[in-house]
Amino acid sequence: MANRILVIIVAVVCVFTATTACAVTDSGKSVDVSRFNLWVAQDKGTGDWQGLRDSLEEKGLTISSNYIMDVNGNPAGGVARTTTFAGALCAEAVLDFEKISSCLKGLSLEVNNYLLSGQNLSASIENFYWVQEIYSDGNYFLGKIDLSLSLLDDTFGVEVGRLFAGDIFAVPTFASYYLTSAVNGRLNSISSNIFFPHYNIAAWGVRATYQPNNNWHFITGIYNADSGVAKTTSHGADFSFRTNKGYLAVGQLTYKHGQSKGAAGMPGSASFGSYYESSTFPDLGSSSKLWRGNYGFYLMADQMIFKGEWPESEGSPHMRSDAMPSEGSRKPPYQQVLPSLDRPKGLSIWGGAVLAPEKNINIQTFQLVTGLIYQGLPPNRSRDITAFVFVLGHFSEELEGQSSEMIVEFNHRFHMGPWFYITPDIQYVINPNGQSNINDALVLGFEASFNF
Repeated sequence: MANRILVIIVAVVCVFTATTACAVTDSGKSVDVSRFNLWVAQDKGTGDWQGLRDSLEEKGLTISSNYIMDVNGNPAGGVARTTTFAGALCAEAVLDFEKISSCLKGLSLEVNNYLLSGQNLSASIENFYWVQEIYSDGNYFLGKIDLSLSLLDDTFGVEVGRLFAGDIFAVPTFASYYLTSAVNGRLNSISSNIFFPHYNIAAWGVRATYQPNNNWHFITGIYNADSGVAKTTSHGADFSFRTNKGYLAVGQLTYKHGQSKGAAGMPGSASFGSYYESSTFPDLGSSSKLWRGNYGFYLMADQMIFKGEWPESEGSPHMRSDAMPSEGSRKPPYQQVLPSLDRPKGLSIWGGAVLAPEKNINIQTFQLVTGLIYQGLPPNRSRDITAFVFVLGHFSEELEGQSSEMIVEFNHRFHMGPWFYITPDIQYVINPNGQSNINDALVLGFEASFNF
């Protein structure tokens, strides 16, 4: 099985690298005008629909879709050895009311949907942090329905509707470059302890953002903590608002520096956040005993330590690392594909930590992560990303026979064009599920993502 996975990875990488190497220079400009390379170099896989897409966007409607797939296998370790596929299709529409009427300045509506498929490799490994971040139980889900309003020249924003928490809270700067669910999307020990709506599961909520300048950013949100909306049979369309299920309150303060070209020093950021859920939680040692309320804290930071040259920016201005959050609310983010558009090439170090003090009710009492990101290897591929991460998740002392699960991941993302990438990936899972009786697992595979 290991040979089969390696052959697939090598073949795909060779084909895509060969077909795009002559098409994309370090500045991102095409030097080959063949039909194939013109297709690769366009912003989206389906183009502008003979001008219809651009026309709709001018009128206020932006439509996008992304397909992402993971193919992984564990040739060694775990409970059973197998190869699995997981995929997700996301379709999204954003309506910018300001383009419809100047009286509706700053008002926008974002709606997305998910179609999921495949199997979960971690079900065979029996580890805690899923090795395929894209996998989720179920098939079709209605995602978020986000009505947002930007005020005071985009310094203040408010959102209301069916919202995620894990799209902005506890999300490391470089989270999307990894396949392990431990960090991709959010610091995942949080969602193992409380109801934390993310990915394809949204909940009723309201969120407020304040960003007085490009350096400081404060965001807070409150959500209906009804975990029943996550049932796969509801397909994300359970609009019930059950006040007896409690609420989830989250707050996060972020400081960024050196994000713009010409700024002094190297880019970096730091975020501190906390959460509280008012629901009842069963005691891990006695399910008949209930506790009211749960809380935790998290910290994230990143810093560039080797700075190269600035590549030519590509893509939409709202994807700038110093862009106001309100700018992104009026455009689909395309976070699955595009790298940072205005970050210099070079090496960055990053880390994160989650602390959940109540060991009687929290499955994981703390999580620690640290990683390295290099953008621009090899030198003529300024959009490629080389990524490494180490994860440690510690289980509560109340869970007998479980200590800590650790994950080491290394990968390289080949950006073939503005709208797709492929990432060969290696993971090593140590002490799966915190249990010494499960063999450490080697996981090989790749991820591919396409914007249409």
